[in-house]
Amino acid sequence: MALSALSAGSALWGNFEEIDTMPTGGSVDTIVTSLLNKLTIVQNQVGYVQFNILSFDELLKTASRCKKPLTKEEIAFIESIFYGDPRKYGFFGERTVPQLTVVTPKKDVVYVDKTGHFLMKGAATEKYAQIKRLIGKDLVLTSGVRLPVKQLLLFVKKIANAGGDLRVASNSIAPPGFTFHSVGDFDIGKVGLGQYNFTEKFQETDVFKKLHDGGYIAIRYTANNIFGVRYEPWHIKVTGGFETA
Repeated sequence: MALSALSAGSALWGNFEEIDTMPTGGSVDTIVTSLLNKLTIVQNQVGYVQFNILSFDELLKTASRCKKPLTKEEIAFIESIFYGDPRKYGFFGERTVPQLTVVTPKKDVVYVDKTGHFLMKGAATEKYAQIKRLIGKDLVLTSGVRLPVKQLLLFVKKIANAGGDLRVASNSIAPPGFTFHSVGDFDIGKVGLGQYNFTEKFQETDVFKKLHDGGYIAIRYTANNIFGVRYEPWHIKVTGGFETA
C-alpha cells in the first residue's frame, strides 16, 4: 500500500487506518506542494548556507516576513512527520533530535570553505580533516550539518518526487528528526563527479577505495541495512547510533 503524505499526517497519530491514498495523475497532496514552495522561498531568503542550520522558530518568522506564513495544517503535518513513528511507512532508523525547535549555536559548527556546508566541531571536524589529509584536492564535502528544517525541505522534495508516497521518499532520505546529519555525520564525494556522488558510482572511485580499504570510514547505511534506507557509501558515520560497519 502507498501511504500518501497527507494521510500519513493523520495515520502517524493513530487517527486513521493506513489506506491506499496514492495520488493519481501525477499530482501530489496540496499540503506538500504548499510546504515545498514556502520552504524554498525561505531558503532563498536566508541563503543556501544558513538554511542548513536554520531553526524551526526562525523558519516560522522568516516565512511570515516573506508573507508566506505556515498554516496550522502545515505545522500539524510537519509535527506529525517529526514526532510520529516512521516505521508506519517503512523507515526504521533511530531518532537523533528530540525536539523540532532544536537550536544549534553557531559556535558549535564550522563552515567548510567553498562547500556551502557546516560541520559540527569536535569529532566531525577531526574526521573530515583526517579524510582530507588522505584524499587531498579530490575530496569534496557534499553535505554537512542539516538541522530539522533543512532535512524537512529535502524530505518534502522526495515526497513530491515520489508522487506523495512516504515509503518511497524514506527509502532515500531520513525524515526530519531521524537524520544523523543533525548530530555529526556528513557526506563526501569526488571532485568533478557531481550528482553521481549520491549514487553507487561513488563506490567505483579512487576516493571511496582509499577510504574504505584504509579503514578510515564506517558506512552507516550499508547494503541491505536494517533501517530501510538505500545503500549510501558516501555517508560518513561520525557519532552514535547502530554500528553498521
